[in-house]
Amino acid sequence: MSTITFPVPSTTTSRFAVAGTSIPGDLADLLYESPAGPYHAHIAGRLGSPQLQVTREDLTCLRWDPGQITASRPEDRQAARAFNDATEFAVVTAFAPITDQPRGVQVARAAAQAIADAVGGITADLITGHLLTPSTTERAHFVLADQWLGDVLPPFRANGRCTAAEPGLDPEGVNGCACVRLRTRGLRRFGLPELQIGEVACPHDLAALNVLRTTARRLLTDHWSWLATGPAAGARTIAAALHLGHGDFDGFWDGARRVHLTPPAPFQVHLCPLTSRLLAVGPPADFDGTVNDWLWGDTLPLGMYDVPRPPAAAPHPAAA
Repeated sequence: MSTITFPVPSTTTSRFAVAGTSIPGDLADLLYESPAGPYHAHIAGRLGSPQLQVTREDLTCLRWDPGQITASRPEDRQAARAFNDATEFAVVTAFAPITDQPRGVQVARAAAQAIADAVGGITADLITGHLLTPSTTERAHFVLADQWLGDVLPPFRANGRCTAAEPGLDPEGVNGCACVRLRTRGLRRFGLPELQIGEVACPHDLAALNVLRTTARRLLTDHWSWLATGPAAGARTIAAALHLGHGDFDGFWDGARRVHLTPPAPFQVHLCPLTSRLLAVGPPADFDGTVNDWLWGDTLPLGMYDVPRPPAAAPHPAAA
C-alpha cells in the first residue's frame, strides 16, 4: 500500500489583523472590557502568553503587506480596499501547541473579532490572506467551512480569457483547458500539509473545489483522532489512497444538508506529495483518464456539483 509521510510541528502560528481608523494603544484592556461571549474567559486567560499576543502596528513597523489581503466574496471588495489602504492595525498572534487546536485559533480569531467590533474595524486572516466576513461570531464548536481554508472558486472561464468548448457541446470540452488550480491556505495551522488540485478545466471548478474541501475535512478529522492518541513522533504516515463519503463533505458544512433518494457511493482520491508541506489531490491511481474525465464522469457523488451555502451562525452555547 502506497503511503505518505509528512512532518507534524509541535506548535503552529496563526495571525489575524484588524484595520481601523484609530487603534488604541492598550488593546488588552479593550479585550478585558469587551462584551462577554463564548470565548471571553479564554481570551482573558491567555492574553499576554504566547497563545494570545495582541499588538498595535502601523505602516512604519509592519512585516506583512496589507495590500495582499483580498476579498473572497464580491460583496466584500470595498471593505478589502479599505483594509488595503489602512494605516493602523491590531494584530493578534496565537503561537499554540498543535494539541490546542482548533481551540487556540478560535480564541485568537474571537479576540480579533472583538477588537473589530469595539473599533469599527475590518478583520483579515493573515494565513489565508482573505478578509473575514463582517460581524461573524465565532462558534463555540469548530466548523471548517467558517473561512478556515482560504478556499474560493476562481473566476469562471478564467475571467473571460478561456475560450475552450463547453463539455456538453463538444466531447473535447471535458479536457478543453487546464486553467484552474486550487490550493488550501489554512491547514498548516492545524499541523497538516496544504492540499492542491490542478490542471482542471474551467467547467469543473466547482467539483474540484468540493473534492478539495471533502479531502480537507477527512484529513483534519483523522488528524485530530491521531493527535488524541498522544503520539511522540514529529511525523505522521498516512495512506495515499483516501476513501471519502458524502458525510465527509456534509461534515465540512457542519451536518447533512441534502436528501438523496439513494445514499451516494463512497469515492476515492489519491494523494501525492509535491513538497513536505503540500499534497496534490487527484483521481485514484488506477483511474484511466485525466482529472477532468474524473470530475466530469459519474464517479463522484451528486453533491460534488452543488453550490452550497454555509449554515447561518446562530447563537451557540458557551465554549467549555
